Amino acid sequence: MPRHIALCVTLLLPGSLLADHVPGHAKFEWGLGLAALSHPDYRGSSYTQSALLPLPYIRYRGERLRVEDGIEGRLFKSPDLLLTISGNGSPPSDKDNPERAGMDQLDATMELGPSLEYRVSHDDDSSLWFELPLRYAFNLEKSLESVGRVLHPRLAWRWPAQSKYDWKLRFAAGPLFGDDDYLGYHYNVKPAEVTPTRPAYTARSGYTGLRFDYTYSRRIDRLWFGGFVRFDSIDGADIEDSPLVTRSNNLTAGVGMAWVFDEG
Repeated sequence: MPRHIALCVTLLLPGSLLADHVPGHAKFEWGLGLAALSHPDYRGSSYTQSALLPLPYIRYRGERLRVEDGIEGRLFKSPDLLLTISGNGSPPSDKDNPERAGMDQLDATMELGPSLEYRVSHDDDSSLWFELPLRYAFNLEKSLESVGRVLHPRLAWRWPAQSKYDWKLRFAAGPLFGDDDYLGYHYNVKPAEVTPTRPAYTARSGYTGLRFDYTYSRRIDRLWFGGFVRFDSIDGADIEDSPLVTRSNNLTAGVGMAWVFDEG
């Protein structure tokens, strides 16, 4: 169960909205809820899955450390420059997916790493940030075994909540780059896995497509509501030649609700 909770959190909260914090929120909040996810087996797969998972709700807002829609450490005095922790996740592949028939099942992975973020511009209501996250991927089924690295430079427009119960919105877009280990884990076809319709393939590090994320959340009294919609395009990516890539774009979505038990 802990690995499912970790995966749910990293999938449902894919971006940071912490930098435009508005005073008036409680320093610490905690709660529990449920999240529903719809996702492809992996980027480039024609097969989708859905899942219902537990969702822990934790918020901490300290002077130097904040845990909200991510983890933020304020190491710089400038409000325009932040160092945060970026997270993402991928669920296990479907055992019945014919694209990977006769191959090992992809295990659930979690991606975590530092993100350097610079505020390009802002006004009273919103801001534009350049984010540079470098995430390290780990296998949740095999004692956090490393499966490579991902670099995801992006521009992010953020609309912070102007009061405790206002909407908080974020839209981000940018390219994805993976190393040999990360792309090989998802897209390699070994000689023993070759079939008449699935030739051998060895992935190399490089560009893996564009990603667009839209994230939203809101508090309504004790109820927290939030979710995301993600669009991935693999057109022109280095992995497009893998026989495991059967479509050029994917849509992933998640929505969650949690009851806030305590705040102070």
